[in-house]
Amino acid sequence: MMKNTRMIFGKYWRRGFSSIASSPMSSRVKQGWAEQNGLGLVGVFIGGWCIHACINVYKRREHWYRVDRLSKENDKRFTDLMTRYCQHTMAMNEATLKRLMDMKKNRVDSD
Repeated sequence: MMKNTRMIFGKYWRRGFSSIASSPMSSRVKQGWAEQNGLGLVGVFIGGWCIHACINVYKRREHWYRVDRLSKENDKRFTDLMTRYCQHTMAMNEATLKRLMDMKKNRVDSD
C-alpha cells in the first residue's frame, strides 16, 4: 500500500506544481499580489492568523473535553480496581489468619 502511494505521489507531484505555476490564475494572483500595498497585505495576514488561531483554540477545546472525560473514566476505573484489590487482599489475609489460628488450635489440642 505504501509503495503504491509513494509511486503515485512521486509521479504526479512535479506535474501538479508545474501546472499550478504555469496556469493563468497563478500569474493573475502574482500580479495582484505585486500591486497590493503593504498595509493591505499586513491586514490580510493578521486576519488569517487570527482565524487560524480561533480554529485551533476551538479544536483544542473539543480535544480537551474528550481527554478530560477519558482521564476521569480512567481514574474511576483505577479507583474501583484498587478497591477490589484491597478487598481481595484483606479477605485473603483474614482467611490465612483463620487457617493459622485453626492450625495452632489443632496443635494445642493434640498436645
